[in-house]
Amino acid sequence: MSVSPVNVWHHLLASRTLLHRRQVQVAIGIAATATFVSVVLAPNTSPSTLDWIRIIVIGFIGASSVLVFTSAQLLPTESIDRRPRLVIAGALVAVALLLNLTFTLGTALFFSIGFTVIVLIATSDSTFRTTKIIASALIATIPFWVWSALQAWTAGLLLLIPLAAIAVVSDGHMRAATSTPADNGSPLSPHGHRLACRLGILGSALIALIAGLLSDASNGVVALGAIGAIVLVGLEASSQLRAGSGSLTRSLAIVNMALLWVALCWIVSL
Repeated sequence: MSVSPVNVWHHLLASRTLLHRRQVQVAIGIAATATFVSVVLAPNTSPSTLDWIRIIVIGFIGASSVLVFTSAQLLPTESIDRRPRLVIAGALVAVALLLNLTFTLGTALFFSIGFTVIVLIATSDSTFRTTKIIASALIATIPFWVWSALQAWTAGLLLLIPLAAIAVVSDGHMRAATSTPADNGSPLSPHGHRLACRLGILGSALIALIAGLLSDASNGVVALGAIGAIVLVGLEASSQLRAGSGSLTRSLAIVNMALLWVALCWIVSL
């Protein structure tokens, strides 16, 4: 197996073909946005230029390693390119972990956990490899990594885990509402799925409100998140009255916006 710079570059370029997939583009966009927002909103800290550079470089190397590893998994077992790509992916992860150690050991631990979760999702069955699950995983894990790197860790971040889980379930209900026939024998009718989705959004806002009251989080910001969620639920309900092929797209967009708004307001409140 050759490890010349030319071959390494060849395999890196070959993995870039995955960038043409919309799902990958969305995931990278969400990861970049979540990283930027997490750095900007990190409490009680002022990131230096060196901090920004290290975080950006680690993010780039981490994303590259995921692409290379995923491209290797897509190759047949007997392919001669499979093993070199796995080695390159492992080397990139090792470099990323070493750079994380320039922050803290906890930063490297959070990065490794997040990397493992994303890789497992990216290489899993297509049933679980959906944009909503990848987005929820990124939004739930990246703040842990960034705030640990900036030594801005707070236990309030743990609330992002149940919020991400609720987001996945709520999004699934909304998709089921438009794809499930009313007479297919399902325990929930399309209207029931929509109702479950709306309750999930309102439930996430309620959880954030209660957590805000029981912690030092800014209650005003948390309340703003709850108000926004209520308004968006109302918009989604009104959009249901509009028939047309774009109704699902509008409903999903509103639902995801509401769930992201609650999570964002919670992060800001910390």
